[in-house]
Amino acid sequence: MALAIVSVALGAKAQEGEPSAEGIKQAAQAFDLGRESYKLKDWVVAAEQFEAADSFAPSKAALELAIRARDKADQLDRAATLCALGEARHPDAPDLLDLCGDIVKRANTELGCLHVSCDEACALVIDSKLVHGRPANERTLYLNPGMSASLRASWSENRTEEEIVAAAAGETREVLFSAAPLPVAEPDDEIPRSEPLEPEPPIDDGVGDVGVESRGGWSPAVFWVGAGLTAVAGGVTIWSGIDTQNNPGPERVRVACQDQDESCPEYQEGLSKQRRTNVLAGVTAGLGVLTILVGAVATDWGGSSDTAKRSEASRPTRAGVTPWVAVGGGAMLGATGRF
Repeated sequence: MALAIVSVALGAKAQEGEPSAEGIKQAAQAFDLGRESYKLKDWVVAAEQFEAADSFAPSKAALELAIRARDKADQLDRAATLCALGEARHPDAPDLLDLCGDIVKRANTELGCLHVSCDEACALVIDSKLVHGRPANERTLYLNPGMSASLRASWSENRTEEEIVAAAAGETREVLFSAAPLPVAEPDDEIPRSEPLEPEPPIDDGVGDVGVESRGGWSPAVFWVGAGLTAVAGGVTIWSGIDTQNNPGPERVRVACQDQDESCPEYQEGLSKQRRTNVLAGVTAGLGVLTILVGAVATDWGGSSDTAKRSEASRPTRAGVTPWVAVGGGAMLGATGRF
């Protein structure tokens, strides 16, 4: 069933570009619900589902069934409004035009008609009911006679215009809506300053100018973060290697792929996991090398030298940390020190 409606939706005449894959999927689901309700003669629910399907992916089939359901539910005003939309969207569909011929003929006699024009494509709401169809510049609506209704046009940026409308049976009225201009963002006003800002005087802390230049190295925290990331990546690499050996494993591949070529699913699964492990190993190695370089070259392990000199006299001992690097059988890194 879903495949059938997907084919219908793909062949439909879309009004604003082709429907998305997700839109076609939702249209199929709504269409199936509409058919089930139609079989149960729940006409209103069926019409709502067919209209939803047409909204997700415009389709002549969904629109035609919505018209039939509205007519069977004695909602001539909504059936005739859908017919006006269908005639505009599918002018070369004889079956749809035949269906709507009788409905529009009855509506022109029994109902009031509104020709609505918007200077920008607008969406329409009658009272609290959204008029089915995408925003447009021209729409034809039908109203039950003897009743007034609130007709509201809406545009982007919460722009709306509303009018109370009514029409007698057999009467046609013109309604015009104009969209308000889009709001223009105002630039922020500059804050006036009564006096120019002056630099604050330096604070005399009694220490004087020690004339020491900061080393400007990175904090040791950068090194330890890199070491942690390297350890995590290594753990994931180990797990991936074990998973590659066990799932599917050489023995399973040998049995399952006997007398088959490299397209065998088990062989392809093992190959995919082997590639994953190789990529993870490369990432781990790259993180390790980068962390070694950060620890050996770019990290200030001793802290700011001016701070050290100022506290030299008051501290009996001084913390010291020195990174170490070992190469052989795999790169290793770490640090030693005293506190």
